[in-house]
Amino acid sequence: MSFTAVGSQAMAKEYTVKMVTNLDAEQVYYFEPAELTIQPGDTIKWVNVQEDMHNAMADAVPKGAEFFESPMLEEEGASWSYTFNTAGTYSYHCHPHAAAGMKGMITVGAPSAPEEMQGGAHNHDHGAHGHSNHGDNKASASKSAMGTGVIHSVDLANNKINLSHEPIPALSWPEMTMDLDVAEGVDLKALAPDEKIKFHIELDDDKVYRITKIMKSNGQHDPKQCKPGMDCPMHEGMKHGGDNGDGHGGHDH
Repeated sequence: MSFTAVGSQAMAKEYTVKMVTNLDAEQVYYFEPAELTIQPGDTIKWVNVQEDMHNAMADAVPKGAEFFESPMLEEEGASWSYTFNTAGTYSYHCHPHAAAGMKGMITVGAPSAPEEMQGGAHNHDHGAHGHSNHGDNKASASKSAMGTGVIHSVDLANNKINLSHEPIPALSWPEMTMDLDVAEGVDLKALAPDEKIKFHIELDDDKVYRITKIMKSNGQHDPKQCKPGMDCPMHEGMKHGGDNGDGHGGHDH
């Protein structure tokens, strides 16, 4: 499997950067080489050298250049290519493993001065990408974690919410704005844009992280998520017009 994104100039040379997971190394996740100097019009080909989830995502680029972001590469031998036409410095990372130090830098022609750089925020869909788990390895992500974020939109049809979440160290996720899948049975109808929530997220068998519980920032739980033995108080203030009396509509995810 391979993916290609090509700019306007013809390709001059192609360079390969390996995306590596090495459980025996002190740094488990890394790009090889981590730093590379090329010329305008040259192409970088990122290659996943084992079955693990990696991508290449720009942090900062020269002013006037586009931010690049590869798809998530999961299979051994999967690759993605990008042609660099604008001179300057490009810093990038692997989103699932940025907190573990998987970062790289590409210099196209001459390096950029700080005032010639631009950073940017990206939207990411953690659910669709999934994240790898390597059991007891200290750099690996957990299978579940708690998070805090602010909702931007709710997609009832596709069982997703778009939100900006704070860093989630247990998953090695930095602060991000992205879509998250939501498990069946979690009611989303009472959620509103700009609402701050706390949520519990778990890795399903299909390697997709999904929200399994939602708690309002004021400490109120979604009643539909309460199970016998759980401390999930019901609050009159959570009821909404047209609800069925438990504070929420009967939406099924």
